[in-house]
Amino acid sequence: MGMRNNKLSFISHIIVGILLIAGGIFFARTKLDIILSFNSPQKFYNDGHSFTNASTSAIDGIYAVAVHDIIDTGYGSSDKKSELYTIMADDGVVYFLESHPGNKKINSMLETFDNYAKDENKDSKDAPVEYLIVAVKDDTYNQLSDVANEIDPDNTYRDNGALNTDIYLKNTSLTKEIVVALGCTILLFVMGIGFIILAFTRKSTNNDNYERLCALDERLRGNLGELDNISDYVDKTIGAYVYKDHLILNTKFGLDMYNLKDLVWMFHRITKQKMYALITVSVSYSLQIILYENGRIRECNVTVTHDKKAEGNMEALVNYVGMNYPNALVGFNPETQAAYKEFKRSHK
Repeated sequence: MGMRNNKLSFISHIIVGILLIAGGIFFARTKLDIILSFNSPQKFYNDGHSFTNASTSAIDGIYAVAVHDIIDTGYGSSDKKSELYTIMADDGVVYFLESHPGNKKINSMLETFDNYAKDENKDSKDAPVEYLIVAVKDDTYNQLSDVANEIDPDNTYRDNGALNTDIYLKNTSLTKEIVVALGCTILLFVMGIGFIILAFTRKSTNNDNYERLCALDERLRGNLGELDNISDYVDKTIGAYVYKDHLILNTKFGLDMYNLKDLVWMFHRITKQKMYALITVSVSYSLQIILYENGRIRECNVTVTHDKKAEGNMEALVNYVGMNYPNALVGFNPETQAAYKEFKRSHK
């Protein structure tokens, strides 16, 4: 018997890491225009995400609109947090635009177009064009019609299609989209790199523990199955052995080894994952092992098994350690908690 699933675990972690990194690259490519826009409306527009007309724009879609004129309608919300404007887009149609009245960009645009309209030499100059990031919204409650009746009482502009009241544009930004895109990309990369680092770290730890174990008894080199015959405690179900005052855990998660002479406290944990808060879909058993080595406290939590029927095995192991190493604390209860707290206080 060798180390359980040592190569398989290493390879699987590497594969998962590569897949996560590849997923991050793929996700970043799908969001590349958003990320590289740097929240610039004009760059987003030039990259092909332009609002052209109402019929080709999806509701709740985010676009960059080229503004050829803007006028404050004077209508807004009673709380003064929203103001309604009209803008002329690329298709020559006037659309309603909602924005905060204190928006510096909007106020700057109003000033720019007002100055252009008053300029006596405007005919010899290029008309200004400004850009905004907007979200297309549906006028669900037909509120725009009331405003349109005030600014277009005889329906002149609406009849010839020069004023659109079916949708309106809401001034927004790409900040949230950029943060989400970058965040998800970085998260996938970090998780992928983490899995790869974990694979190599676990492999190195396995090899170190294997050498320690062979130093304990050279007969075990290349033949860990001999532990079944020479150990003081054997539980092949969970891969737990006690040999020469060492707890040896040879599980699918790796090879771990702890000197029980240094043991301060040990207890087992049960972690259950449930579906709909009722159905247990998986169970994880782990050991919390606290050691005092070379004047320092070392706390370890090692996963042992996902076998739902292993609770008795875990309890048996902890009880065995408690009976044979009476100076160690075993089990999780108020008494052991208080004793460990005192131990930490006295061993600072």
